[in-house]
This record gives sequence, structure tokens and C-alpha cells, in this order.
Amino acid sequence: MPRSKLFITFIVCFFLNTLSVSVLAQDPENWLEKAQALDKDGFWDEAIEAWKKIATTNTNSKLTIYARLKLVATYLKLGQFQQSIDTAQALVQLHPNNFDAHFHLANSLSALRRFSEAIEAYTKTTTLKPDEGLGYVGLGLSLFGNSDSKKAIETLLKANKLFKEKRNISWYRDTRVMVAQIKHFAKFPPSFSNLWLKNNLKVVRDTYEKAVFDSKQYLR
Repeated sequence: MPRSKLFITFIVCFFLNTLSVSVLAQDPENWLEKAQALDKDGFWDEAIEAWKKIATTNTNSKLTIYARLKLVATYLKLGQFQQSIDTAQALVQLHPNNFDAHFHLANSLSALRRFSEAIEAYTKTTTLKPDEGLGYVGLGLSLFGNSDSKKAIETLLKANKLFKEKRNISWYRDTRVMVAQIKHFAKFPPSFSNLWLKNNLKVVRDTYEKAVFDSKQYLR
């Protein structure tokens, strides 16, 4: 092929690629659809790149917040704890009264066993939404992780009362069991309570994402 035709072909391809990127950059909905599909299928590494694309747009502030929250959660699933924490901390700085931002930060900090900081973040969630029992559960577990069993039990009993009032029977029972287990952990090696704490914090994270974190408020 003559050089002139090769050059024209190159220019056309470059233009089309640039146009495609430009269109996607101007339409975050395309990236949202891609990110959600990747996230649903468990391709979290690839989903991160799509969430980043949305997070850098300014066309829809709610969508941008949602993308950053999803980035935090996805980093956490991939075990990239520091990236998760850094992203959540930046989001909290931008939106200090956003319940979800603080809950994501608390989840990330507790996963890395940074319990004193997690306590602060979970406490903020209980201030922003005092009727949401799961924030008290995360707080209580973090207090236990921070070697304060007395306050942990007091906090979990608050959660237990909230769950009872809301007739959330499963969590009402779970928090009651947690309190009983904390009272007896002194008899066992620390490895028992460490594993118990890790598993229960994961349950808090999973429940939060499925039952509390409402994507609709960001996607409307």
C-alpha cells in the first residue's frame, strides 16, 4: 500500500479512536453500564478502570460519588487495603456528611485492623444515621478489636435494641449471640476471637453493601 494511503488510514483510525474515547468521556452512562457488568461478573480488576473513568467526570456529582464508593469497595475485595482507605479518606474530605463515605472508610479500616480509626469512622455513621443498627455493629466489633470488651458489649446492645424495634429478627439474634460470645472469649486463645472478629466484620461489610448501601440515591 502506498505511503499516502497508509498515512490516510492511520489518520482515520486515530480520529475514530479519539472520537470514541471522547464520546465515552462525555457519556459516563456507558462506563457505568460497563463497570456494573464487570462488577457483577467478578472482574474487579477491570471494573476498577471503569469506575475510575466515571470518578474523574464532573457531569453528574452523585454518579461521581457512587463511582468512588464502588472504587473503595472494589479495592477492598481485591485486598488492596491501602488504596481502599486512601480513596475513602479523600471522599470523606470532599463529602464530610456522607454516611456511605464514612461507612466505606470504616469498613476499609477495620479490615486492615486499624481499629482505633475504624471506631472513629463507625461512630460518625451512628451520628449521621442513629437509627441504622449496622453502624453500631461495626462500631461494637471494632471496640472489641481494640480490646474494649465492655464498650463493645454496650454498643452491640444498642444495635440489638434497634434491630428489635425494627423487627429485624436475624440481626437481633446475631447481636445477642455476639454479646454472649464476647463475654466468654477470655477463656480461649486470641486466635479464636481474631478469626471470629474477621468473619463478623466481613458479614457487616456484605450486609451493608446488600441491604444498606442504596445505589438508587446516586443513580437517579
